[in-house]
Amino acid sequence: MIHPETMQYQIVFCDIDGTLLDSNHCISSGTKEKIQELDSIGIPFILISARMPSAIFSVQRELGIRAPIVCYSGALILDEHGELIHTLGIDREKAIQIDDFVKKNYQQVCCSTYFYNHWFSDNIQDKWMVQEQSITSCVPKEGKIPEFVPQAGQVHKLLCMGEASEIEDLGHALIKEFSGLSVYRSKNTYLEIMNGAVLKSRAVTCLCDYYGVPIETAVSFGDNFNDLDMLLATGTSFAMGNAPEEVKRQAQNVTFDNDHEGVLEGLKQLNFAKKHI
Repeated sequence: MIHPETMQYQIVFCDIDGTLLDSNHCISSGTKEKIQELDSIGIPFILISARMPSAIFSVQRELGIRAPIVCYSGALILDEHGELIHTLGIDREKAIQIDDFVKKNYQQVCCSTYFYNHWFSDNIQDKWMVQEQSITSCVPKEGKIPEFVPQAGQVHKLLCMGEASEIEDLGHALIKEFSGLSVYRSKNTYLEIMNGAVLKSRAVTCLCDYYGVPIETAVSFGDNFNDLDMLLATGTSFAMGNAPEEVKRQAQNVTFDNDHEGVLEGLKQLNFAKKHI
């Protein structure tokens, strides 16, 4: 149910894949125009995703807007100039142990690592790496964690890609073997591994504080279980029509799917507070 028409919203948080982007990884012209309209009246439109910074900034440039971005589902938040607002990762040594565990026990699974704007693997020619590169337009580097992450540093995300049955089994194994992790299948063949304290809802709270706006005036859009805490945190929320039934059940509103301009349809139902910019 939409909030009363008297509510004026001040900030929007939007997932990218399966939400803003359609099945062909495109954004409709109508959606772009609406987002640019919001930007012109001072409403921040925040892209929030498990993607790395360059893969989010490329979408932001396509939209023609400037705003902070939330990367790795909240493990890294950068301002509109690319400067650090917040970071929370997996300790370097623990990340090395996870990488070793995957390579030893799941040899057919491709494991890659993200650290700030670096994406790397010891086999960038793997078919899964090539596929992910084609989706995000990001170029991976070849190497191991110690070559990219300083001694006291943290890894923002590990991404494991493989056949669905192996990925499901790996997810259970990692939860059993390691504590303090968020282990999530973003699709049947992808397993995202991050610090267990990373939540999109915490990123939402951080950026509402950054802008000095009440979280009740925030809007969120998402399509999957890793969006659910964000959808529950904001003043109003929209699950995409392509979201799982449980996600749609818990969100306040359900909009069209990502192939039928669901984000645009949701935005058109709301009033936004024009700001002095």
